[in-house]
Amino acid sequence: MKINSIKIEKLFDIFDYDISFKKNENILIITGANGFGKTMILNIIFSLFNRQFEFFQKLVFEKITLDLDKNIQIVIYKALANTNNRLRIFYRFSEKDSATNEYKAFEIFDYANEFEGITNINHEIMLSRKIYERFPRINVILNSISVYLIKEQRLIEKQEFFTQGLQESTTIIIQTIEKYADELTHNISYFSDSALAKTQELDSSYPNRLIKEKNIFSEQEYTEKYNTLKTKQEKLTKFGLYESKQDFPAYSQDDAKALTVYLKDFELKLGVFDELLEKLELFTNILNQRRFTFKSININPKKGFYFTTSQGKQLELTQLSSGEQHEVVLLYELIFNVQSNVLVLIDEPEISLHITWQKEFLNDLLKINKINKNQIIIATHAPSIINDRWDLVYNLEQPKK
Repeated sequence: MKINSIKIEKLFDIFDYDISFKKNENILIITGANGFGKTMILNIIFSLFNRQFEFFQKLVFEKITLDLDKNIQIVIYKALANTNNRLRIFYRFSEKDSATNEYKAFEIFDYANEFEGITNINHEIMLSRKIYERFPRINVILNSISVYLIKEQRLIEKQEFFTQGLQESTTIIIQTIEKYADELTHNISYFSDSALAKTQELDSSYPNRLIKEKNIFSEQEYTEKYNTLKTKQEKLTKFGLYESKQDFPAYSQDDAKALTVYLKDFELKLGVFDELLEKLELFTNILNQRRFTFKSININPKKGFYFTTSQGKQLELTQLSSGEQHEVVLLYELIFNVQSNVLVLIDEPEISLHITWQKEFLNDLLKINKINKNQIIIATHAPSIINDRWDLVYNLEQPKK
């Protein structure tokens, strides 16, 4: 499911917005000066689909309406409760009636009322459980849109640890770029283990498949497959994902059946890496095309990724400039951490980036989205991020009609 539009009335008691995705477009850019609520709009969407209902208790607004595809509408509004005549927040879930073309509510719940009797400190978990049990259709709708938020603060993460038996906690600051390099080593290891398992599976069944094989390659088919696999093998070797050089026997009619099974097996073995290889190529190509000052990125199964100078000296990842780290971290999140078909919210992608990099961001995003096919909302006040795609922009400062 996707969001078609979001309408917000009296945000901060001031602003009214009616924001829509353009037809057949999966990217929406929200722009405006500081204080108009760009980041808040992202937080509204993130909080709703992650069931962080406490967020709306504190937010100053009058009404929020989200129109989704499949004729679903979600309305969050404030109204007087009948029980105590106090202002409460309600969530109304509706479906459009095909006969009348009007939305009819199939579920309404009062957030505060759902909390009555709940004393557990983790209210959100308890409420989510109640929604799952009492409002199954609401649960399905909220689950239908997964949201990934890329915050403006991207270079460091704070993690809090509690020592067993003690009340005090310890906060550790983690450099995100180092964390992602480590993540990539585990990612590579996963694919390598999968490739090994596939190899063992194919090798164990080779005799039976050889006997049963009927679709035998011609010499031309064999040569075409061979050239394709050789190119892929070279790419994998470049990234350290494939160490041995596979020998490809010359084609002969007498051995055509065995060669066919051999080549098909090798295609399956290398095919395990297809998803990772596509992402690694995109990641490294974009970064190396950025022309980091006398630096280039390298992929290594034990280090994940690292940078070397034009003189061949390896750099600590934290020695990259703030702008370079922002570029690496942002691209890594978009390429490796964001799953397919989710709603991606990006807050101020321009932070610390040189203006030429800002101008390329949208082009990079379009390349990445060919892989992941996500719906994306960007909050920015940098015209260079927009580049020439003003057709994708909703300006929060535009005059009201």
